[in-house]
Amino acid sequence: MSSQPPTALKNFRWLLIAIPIFLLITVGVYLIRKPPNTKIPPRSSGHPAPSKSTNLAPLALSPDWSKLDRFQNIISKETFLNRLEKIYTKDSTWKKWITIDDANNKAFFGNYQLVFSPQDKRPPGSLFEWKTRADLSDDRARPLEDLIIAIDPGHIGGDFAKIEEREHNHDDLTIREGTMTLETALILKPLLEKLGASAILVRSKLEPITKNQAQDFADPRLFYRTSEIRARANVINQTIKPDLVICLHFNGTGSKKLIPDQHFHIIINGTYTKGELAHEDERFEMLQRLLSGTITEEIPLAREVAASFNQRTKLPAYRYPNSSRASQNLANHPNLWARNLLANRLYQCPVIFIEPYVMNSIPFVSRYRKNREGIFKEYAQAVADGVARHYSFK
Repeated sequence: MSSQPPTALKNFRWLLIAIPIFLLITVGVYLIRKPPNTKIPPRSSGHPAPSKSTNLAPLALSPDWSKLDRFQNIISKETFLNRLEKIYTKDSTWKKWITIDDANNKAFFGNYQLVFSPQDKRPPGSLFEWKTRADLSDDRARPLEDLIIAIDPGHIGGDFAKIEEREHNHDDLTIREGTMTLETALILKPLLEKLGASAILVRSKLEPITKNQAQDFADPRLFYRTSEIRARANVINQTIKPDLVICLHFNGTGSKKLIPDQHFHIIINGTYTKGELAHEDERFEMLQRLLSGTITEEIPLAREVAASFNQRTKLPAYRYPNSSRASQNLANHPNLWARNLLANRLYQCPVIFIEPYVMNSIPFVSRYRKNREGIFKEYAQAVADGVARHYSFK
């Protein structure tokens, strides 16, 4: 009888040796021949990664609370609470993050404490000094002399309008909000300069300010709604440092069908919701605006711009639904509304955010077909007239 192992057993032993060798060779060949990674990484936004331990809004940084030191002993408790409860919030949810110490005349924002003043004093700007109407010289020759005004044409327009969801198509007609706001801004700039202002465009092309691209984000809305606005805020707060920012927009709805009516309103920062107050950066930025007193300049300015618009356009006032938790009417004025938008929160000086017309309405589309330039001129002139009224001589 033969002592050799059966053929099947020989084959099994051979496979035990051959299979690992084959796998090692295959992996080695793959690693050698693997092409280099040619995918371009997302471009940096210029911001360090936020702390994961802090509840922040998208792309935000943890705030430096020491920047509120400049407001120590500046504002009275009564003024602080009046602004907080009537403008910047709509209910008592703020009490979860802000504590008032009546006995010691202080407010606590987490670990930070602010000492109230017995009487209100002139507040400093939150990031830079900006001039109020009262600061202007009585002997100036033109109403807007010595003022720096930033004009922020809303959205981007051009080829970006589609991804921004700010493009309306009506048969052979395409209407792009960012394109229209830039055209309006280019008309408004010389009007303000003629009145004596140094008028600076935040955006002068149909291109974004941010270095990011839409493909850098899983959600492209972070590109045009967040990264872009934060980049504009850096330009405004660090370079332009204006006395006023005018945000130009055209209103519109999500309807693909034309709607019958147009309207007009102006938005001022305020009405922070519970979810927004839960973000540490948003609470901090709200307090910057509240303490620096931007609202004292914004409301009278918005009144004058609204009066000018109402006189020129005859557009009815837009009204947010009563059920809206993110908005509230201001100063009993039908055209003035408080909402917390990224732009009017981050731009650290007085900001008016203008929303006239309705891009997908029957009257607007009809007029746009006939004389779009007339719309832009009317818009720009209404803004210039209103701003001039506010800053006119005492």
